[in-house]
Amino acid sequence: MAVDNDTALVLMQNRKRIYRQRVNKMSRYDIQQVCENGHKITGCYTKAPEDRAEFCKKCGAKTIIACPYCHKKIPGDELRGDWRGIWNPVNSLDVPCYCTSCGKPYPWTQKKIATAIQIFEEFGELDVKEKKTIKKDIENIAKDVPEAELSARRIKRIWDKYGLLAYEAIMEFASRTAAKILKGP
Repeated sequence: MAVDNDTALVLMQNRKRIYRQRVNKMSRYDIQQVCENGHKITGCYTKAPEDRAEFCKKCGAKTIIACPYCHKKIPGDELRGDWRGIWNPVNSLDVPCYCTSCGKPYPWTQKKIATAIQIFEEFGELDVKEKKTIKKDIENIAKDVPEAELSARRIKRIWDKYGLLAYEAIMEFASRTAAKILKGP
């Protein structure tokens, strides 16, 4: 079956168009490099090796690219391929708090939770009941679980009683819902 030049050109253009549509729907994620204190070094660890750093330029902490527990890579920037097969960053992801593979907190999340607990324990004159619940309440807020709203109300009651000592430490990782409760009257 012979095909004339015009038909061949149309077929080739259609193939390119279909290929572009398929590629545009395809995306993948690079690897994110983060310091142990939560500062993002790069979201394109493999695509832009020149941005890598062994230590953080903000705080000097060692950097990681994988979960310390399960060793799964930290998801980085979303890359999308063009019709030529070149992958470019299209969406930069925030530094995650928890590993999506094992569910454990990253080192920076552990430090934030520990700092908030320590602030309450050292500067808040907590009673026995409050001391028992404060750690779990802070973890609930950090995880944004259904119990976070109740936990936020408990913590707000505590700091209304003793002052706003842990406000910034908790607000840094509080969900929007918990943050509204904590900021509210």
